[in-house]
Amino acid sequence: MNIEQTAISIDTLDVGYATKTIISNLNLSIKKGKITALIGPNGCGKSTLLKSISRLLKPSAGSIHLGADIDVLTCPSKEIARALALLPQMTQSPEGITVKTLVAFGRAPYLNQFGMLKEEDHRQIELAMCRAGVSELANDYIDQLSGGQLQRVWIALILAQDTDILLLDEPTTYLDICHQYELLNLLVELNLAGKTIVIVMHDLNQACRYADELVIMQKGEIIDIGTPHNVFTEKMLRDVFNFEAIVINDPEASTPMSVARAQKVVKSRAA
Repeated sequence: MNIEQTAISIDTLDVGYATKTIISNLNLSIKKGKITALIGPNGCGKSTLLKSISRLLKPSAGSIHLGADIDVLTCPSKEIARALALLPQMTQSPEGITVKTLVAFGRAPYLNQFGMLKEEDHRQIELAMCRAGVSELANDYIDQLSGGQLQRVWIALILAQDTDILLLDEPTTYLDICHQYELLNLLVELNLAGKTIVIVMHDLNQACRYADELVIMQKGEIIDIGTPHNVFTEKMLRDVFNFEAIVINDPEASTPMSVARAQKVVKSRAA
């Protein structure tokens, strides 16, 4: 792939926790300006891969580059934070602060040595809260929010960071069905505006509907990569997820969608 078309390039990556290797000899190119979904069974390495890209987890071998210039493993942290933003699967919320204060943390990579917010910082904070649908919560304390509200506030934080690359690990967690689709539609809008998005998803039908490419992982390896139409098959579901399903056409989006095969259930009733 042409380097100008590559947002993230990963070469011969080895990474794990303590003495346990999770990902071994992984190679991957993420296309610039696309939505790429990482899918696979629990424990296959999806979250580990995102942590490696964002430098939360140090690989034991290999390299990760953003575009042609940024070496993730050696570049200053502030420069990395201006290039990509991560919404992790688990977040730790500080107590006693308002929603707007938390969202403002997203501007940290742009602050000067005095840590003062400038006019552009305030503009980005307000825009991020509006996009995430939390403007009306700006002055509420985060420890008073529901799980779904708090998840949207964290999304506002990474939007305030205003990076070209967004990494999201199961971002629809805690969101009801309406807010799930609001978030996914927002990601499409951001993508159309030029942002590259890499997202870990467990809802396979949503992944097929919203992603340009699927990266299918199993046991720390990439099994396949391609458009949903090319790689989302009944055989893949059976081999990777141990899931018996039929793949049909999504009547709304004309993308593949899976429907679980019906199982006979025997019900016994007391006389």
